[in-house]
Amino acid sequence: MVDAAEARSLIDDGAGVIDVRTPEEFATGHLRGATNIDVQAADFHQRVGELDKGASYVLYCRSGSRAGAAADMMLDMGFTDVVNAGGYDTLAAAGLPSE
Repeated sequence: MVDAAEARSLIDDGAGVIDVRTPEEFATGHLRGATNIDVQAADFHQRVGELDKGASYVLYCRSGSRAGAAADMMLDMGFTDVVNAGGYDTLAAAGLPSE
């Protein structure tokens, strides 16, 4: 898991941001520019499979648990640069732009 400062650096360098929480959680607040792909949804593998496997991605959820599972799945699918940034509240409290 990377800390908020490292997550910010990766995002500033162009990494995609994926919120793996439910759509309901996403609607309560999320990082600016994040894409919501619920790791527990039936179409998670399909939606993630449409992404560029060579790109960089920063994943987060509520606590980091689901993001860690999602990162492992993405790495198993052939992604090469995926990190778990932990929980949304921690990232937002550290000043990462939210909406």
